[in-house]
Amino acid sequence: MICDIEKCNLEETKSQIIYLMETPVADIASLLLNSHCVLKKGNIRSLRYLGNLKTEFGAIGPLFPSAHEGEKKFRVSEMAPVLIANPEVEDNGLLQAIEKLMAKDERGEVSYNVTILDCGAEYLIKDGNKRTIAFFENKRAAGIDNILYPVFVVSVMAIANGLSTAYSGPS
Repeated sequence: MICDIEKCNLEETKSQIIYLMETPVADIASLLLNSHCVLKKGNIRSLRYLGNLKTEFGAIGPLFPSAHEGEKKFRVSEMAPVLIANPEVEDNGLLQAIEKLMAKDERGEVSYNVTILDCGAEYLIKDGNKRTIAFFENKRAAGIDNILYPVFVVSVMAIANGLSTAYSGPS
C-alpha cells in the first residue's frame, strides 16, 4: 500500500505540474492546474506491493497481459521477465531503456519522480514506468523487500472527496 499519504503543498503541486507538462501525461498537469484533481505524496514500503502496481503498458508487440485474469495492463513485476523471455518481439527499445536505468540506479543517478493515478479501486502508474521497473528489478535481484519509494498520487476530486467516480486517463 501507499503509506504516509499527505496532500502536497502549493509549491510541491506547482513544481509537479511544471514537470508533468513536459511528459506524455501532460493532461494530468492540466487537471491539477484546473483543480479537477488533488496531488498527494506518499511512500511505498513493500517491493511486493510495488511489483503489483499496474503500468501504462497494455501491449508489447503481440504480447498482452494475462487474459485469464482480465488484466488490461502489465504489472511492474511482469515487465522485465516478459521482455527478456521474448527477445524476438519488437519493444521499441523498452528493455534496453530499462537496463540503462537499472545501471544508473545502481550508481544513484536516477531521479524518482513517479506519478500514480488513484483510480478508486486501484492505482496506475502514469509517469515513471520504466524508472519504477528498473528500481523494482534491482531490488528484486538484491532480495530486498523493505523499501522506501516516494511517489506522487493524483486523485480526481470526486475520489478525494470519497465518491466512487474515477478518471482513468487516456489509454
